[in-house]
Amino acid sequence: MPGSSAPRSRPRPRRRQQYAVAALVCAALTVPLSLSTANAAPEASAGKKPTKPQAAAPRWKLLHSEDFAKPLDPGHTPWKKETYDHPFDTIMEDNGQWYHNDYGDDWDAAFNSFDTYRKDFKVGEDGWLTASLSARDADKDGTIENEPTITNGTEAGRSVAEMKVPNLTGGAIFRPTKALPDRYRVEYHLKTINFGGKRGGTIDYDDKINGYTKDGCKTQHPWGEGSNSPGWEGDASAPYCEWQDVREGPYGYNGFHYLGIVDFADPAPRNNHFWHYRRKVLMDGFYVHPDRAATGGGGRVCDPATNTYLDYKDSNFNTVNMWINGLPNWTPGKGGLAGNSQWFMTSCSGGAAENQLSSAAELQPELMPNQDYTFAIERDATGYTLEATGNFARGGKRTLRFHRDFVVNNVPIWHYNVKASEYDGAYNNTLVQNDNNGSASWPDQWPKGSAYPDYFVIGDLYTNVYEGDASVTDIKLYVPK
Repeated sequence: MPGSSAPRSRPRPRRRQQYAVAALVCAALTVPLSLSTANAAPEASAGKKPTKPQAAAPRWKLLHSEDFAKPLDPGHTPWKKETYDHPFDTIMEDNGQWYHNDYGDDWDAAFNSFDTYRKDFKVGEDGWLTASLSARDADKDGTIENEPTITNGTEAGRSVAEMKVPNLTGGAIFRPTKALPDRYRVEYHLKTINFGGKRGGTIDYDDKINGYTKDGCKTQHPWGEGSNSPGWEGDASAPYCEWQDVREGPYGYNGFHYLGIVDFADPAPRNNHFWHYRRKVLMDGFYVHPDRAATGGGGRVCDPATNTYLDYKDSNFNTVNMWINGLPNWTPGKGGLAGNSQWFMTSCSGGAAENQLSSAAELQPELMPNQDYTFAIERDATGYTLEATGNFARGGKRTLRFHRDFVVNNVPIWHYNVKASEYDGAYNNTLVQNDNNGSASWPDQWPKGSAYPDYFVIGDLYTNVYEGDASVTDIKLYVPK
């Protein structure tokens, strides 16, 4: 989630509700997911009991499928040190200019105090999937501490890929090796998840705090929320432990990307702020610490059985957010961050995307792996459909399915066009930074003639937040029949 640009001495404010967008919606279904029912889901509005979908011939055909029965990384791909010779951009990439312009030379020293290592290996038929990992060598002695892994495993009698990130400085994701087709459906099963949230009514379990181990410090160093944000003094020369704490306090949170679509090729784990400028649509878990929830930092949570909201602090903290990225703030101001607006869809809003942090449901990790959750995203000629199926707290067994057109009421999904012909340049602008230690501008952030092919991501994308483990199975890619 994006950081705040509020003064350091003030608590993070609750976001105001804005009812600005209407969207074409498919209501929460109360039937188990199948490919045919997913394709036949009816439109409905909040508060109305959805009609049971009629049987329909599937309109998708399977292109790729991976069940993780075969050994992962049989060649034992070596780790390679990241040199940043070919950074993705100069904005909020790990070594991005934005951080230097905010924090100054002290940030450069903090960034250069450790080394980052990466590993990618192909998975599945013809290598259609890629597993991508990132790790940190904290003292630059050539040895990775707390190495993240993606390995084979078994859960409830099924083959799975086990994604383990033992420290927040690592990351582990799945992505497609090639760009997705113009029209597609991608889906998978999440078998287990241990990246925070409550178990048995508490975040303190398995000798961890909200999924984080209790040893040492856990902070966002060196990619803080911005020098003018709360939770620390905004001084990049501060030692690691004095940066914003992710294990507790006003920036305490853990999380996981259930399934998202991003706007560039070969996505790999990077700092959390980079991703707030690169996503198109996302379903994620945002498991905040009670300190953050107490100030409204978790937003609100929809009860899909009654279509009424409750405060995050009254939830089980295992939320499912279903949302789109909108346009960014083109001039964030000193000590702020470059990040896009966020629009959340729930059955409580009738599926309309609203510019207020709102979770669509709550997972029940205690039921896993005997019960699991299915996540899917579709792209068609008009927009994206986000879908989550499983046994949700309060809601019970159901499918939550919401469609969002590419543009609604002049609010576009960020970089939605996978072809230049799908977009006329209407939302092009210049990103401007005038900060404490430098200024810069990045023109043509969405020009006419541009194109942003889709890539999906599953896992822990952040290399300065998130810690835990999860297992997934049955990643499938469909194309129109």
